[in-house]
Amino acid sequence: MIDFNAYDRDGFAVTAPIFGHDDLTIMRAAVHALHLRALGGQEPELSAACVFEKAQPARKRDGRELPDGQDAVFILGDPTLFDPGLLRFIVDTRLTGIVEQVLGTPDIVLHFANITTKAPEIGSGISWHRDFPNKYMCPAEPKMVRMMICLDGMQTDSGATAFLAGSHTDDVSGSDTEENDPRLVAAECAPGSVVAIHPLVLHGGAPNASALQRRNLVLQWGIADCPLVTEARESMTGMRPEELRAPLSPQ
Repeated sequence: MIDFNAYDRDGFAVTAPIFGHDDLTIMRAAVHALHLRALGGQEPELSAACVFEKAQPARKRDGRELPDGQDAVFILGDPTLFDPGLLRFIVDTRLTGIVEQVLGTPDIVLHFANITTKAPEIGSGISWHRDFPNKYMCPAEPKMVRMMICLDGMQTDSGATAFLAGSHTDDVSGSDTEENDPRLVAAECAPGSVVAIHPLVLHGGAPNASALQRRNLVLQWGIADCPLVTEARESMTGMRPEELRAPLSPQ
């Protein structure tokens, strides 16, 4: 399902599609409905869980200002709090099986989930960064992995996540990266694919100047005996897969 040699060598790996047409149809419809609800502004708790494009500076869109009256959801946090139907994809055994193999243990816990979207033509880019350490939800050690379920696939034109392959093993910074660096790789992939991201690899992404959607369900998983040093901020933080699956089991 995933090339672990590539993960160890490059600091990331991309699977073939794990989720098929029916699953993707459900997830896309759920995300679309959540975005409409958030933009409607009638649910304060949902709106508070979102980062909107109107809050992003034009430099994150290569200097382009948002058209008057236009907005989109950039990041929507804790999505299962607002649509529990997404939970079954987060705990899909094909996905958690990869997490267990990457982290080297079945004793894994979920740190957080979000939906990160680069909306067509106005979606912001993401600066070069490493996921560890981070200020949002960070374990004491880099014993974690971020997984992206790519609902629409990713293409370079739509702002595919780019990686500096191998940078999880050195101290190079994003400011040192040249556009023609041979280690730069865009994680182009088909819809339903999953991207596993090492906590120390440098990655980022251009804005979405295309007419294509680019929606990813992003999950951070960690090891149960490696505690968080930041606040446990979300409804599923610290829960094991079997605990998360409990509400899905027939009564």
